[in-house]
Amino acid sequence: MRMVTYERSGRTNTGAQALRLEDVKHLRVLEQGEVVVERALTADEVRRLAPLLEEAGKGPVPAVMVPQAGGPDSLAVTLAFEDEESPRVRLAAERLPARGAGAAYDTLLAELDTLLTAELHARTPRHAHAVLPHQLREEE
Repeated sequence: MRMVTYERSGRTNTGAQALRLEDVKHLRVLEQGEVVVERALTADEVRRLAPLLEEAGKGPVPAVMVPQAGGPDSLAVTLAFEDEESPRVRLAAERLPARGAGAAYDTLLAELDTLLTAELHARTPRHAHAVLPHQLREEE
């Protein structure tokens, strides 16, 4: 297997959050490019993710899905395999988990989003969701 990265970010990349899986064994959670959590995947996580990643990795590399223009509340969601030239999936989403990349990808995106949210929530409950630029301004 190889490294897979799932990322979600706001329109100006504020609050960018990513989950990186290495060989379906090791997990890294990043915020703004900085590693905030690093650990081995549990047996249950491997059991759930391995078949989804294998199925997604088997198919031909689809044409890049360019995010459609969205409102100020939209997120960009990306799924990329390390050895491929461009991301497998790139979608705009109004809410998570992102949908619209096809059944195999939608299921994988939902699993990865759940895992990322759980890791961020365990670390700091107030960061359990993607923080969008307009929300930061409201909180300040």
